[in-house]
Amino acid sequence: MTIPRSPQGQLDISALQKHLLFLADKGVSGVALNGATGEYCLTTEADLSQALRTARETLGARATLLAGIGGANDLQSLQLLAIAERERSDGVLLPMPHYFPYAQEDLSTFVTSVAARASIPVLLYNLPSFASPLEPVTSLKLIRELKQVVGIKDSSGQLDTVRLLTAELPSANRIIGNDDALYEALKEDLCDGVVSGVACVLPELMLALYRAAEANPVGAEALRLRDSLTRFIAWLNRFPVPWGIKIIAEERGLATAVFPMPLSSRRAEDQRLFSEWFSQNRSALLADDSIYLPAN
Repeated sequence: MTIPRSPQGQLDISALQKHLLFLADKGVSGVALNGATGEYCLTTEADLSQALRTARETLGARATLLAGIGGANDLQSLQLLAIAERERSDGVLLPMPHYFPYAQEDLSTFVTSVAARASIPVLLYNLPSFASPLEPVTSLKLIRELKQVVGIKDSSGQLDTVRLLTAELPSANRIIGNDDALYEALKEDLCDGVVSGVACVLPELMLALYRAAEANPVGAEALRLRDSLTRFIAWLNRFPVPWGIKIIAEERGLATAVFPMPLSSRRAEDQRLFSEWFSQNRSALLADDSIYLPAN
């Protein structure tokens, strides 16, 4: 999920509650807060605590709650882990430390340090666009050897890691974290689920694609839905993550699109064009209905 904020950077709790209920009503079985789509680098400890508490109080036990605990070092991730445990998260997403590049042995040491303190399941979070990448053999070793590490959310867009886990450790949780890779993963029977940024604003499309591709990946319905997703992702890729998702959240009345900086004239025009395209393609994206934002 995105984490909705006011123009002053404060959490918009009412928008978060509305968005959570929207997703639950559409049939989404769980939510992940404070991942890349949630701009975790902007989240304070107080923000995370409040967002997780809101999610648990809003959804109760009817949805799985995952908390991102990304930081620049193990101390930051451990502090966020403690918050996730206190706020009754079902598990955590552990991205590698961001900003500086690290070797695989550094990443293994980092994961071991955090996992040793975890009382809830840990999913590795491979996020190579924003942090040092986990190589497939490193992921396999960590999941195999560390009791609390139960699998991986792989946002690399590649399938090497989930192929290796399927062959060598089929008990591992293989979660796709890059929407562009989901169809092929389902086609090859390589995943147990998806944590999807697109599903934050198009849950109908992602649920329909998942079910259709599981049933018959080469059927007409699965291929049609795959093509709709591909066109949508092409638009998202015109923007920094997760600006495109925020634009569509606003179009669907879920939250006002607030960006970390003022929009240039070019970006404002891109936003207008994306909104126009979305309006013209709602039916193909299974997004005919909206919750409308109150007038300011």
